[in-house]
Amino acid sequence: MAPRVINVPKTDPTAYNPNRPAGKLLQAQTLHLRDALIHYAHEVTTLLAVDVRTLKTEGDVSAYIHKATALLHTHAARPTQKQGQK
Repeated sequence: MAPRVINVPKTDPTAYNPNRPAGKLLQAQTLHLRDALIHYAHEVTTLLAVDVRTLKTEGDVSAYIHKATALLHTHAARPTQKQGQK
């Protein structure tokens, strides 16, 4: 079965006003984004605090690489699929 296509109308060019005060929804979304960034920064800081020269065994290096790549893959941009491609 082919996916159902939903046509979304173009946004009115006047809908965005960079000088208009931000509404409550935008402010709330900004706070959520900041919280996510703080969590991400903590994870990155923890990994960067490890002196990789102290990793002596393959198991040590493997554990570090596992944590680092899991963190990077979690936050990597997802490629977008164009309509009609699989």
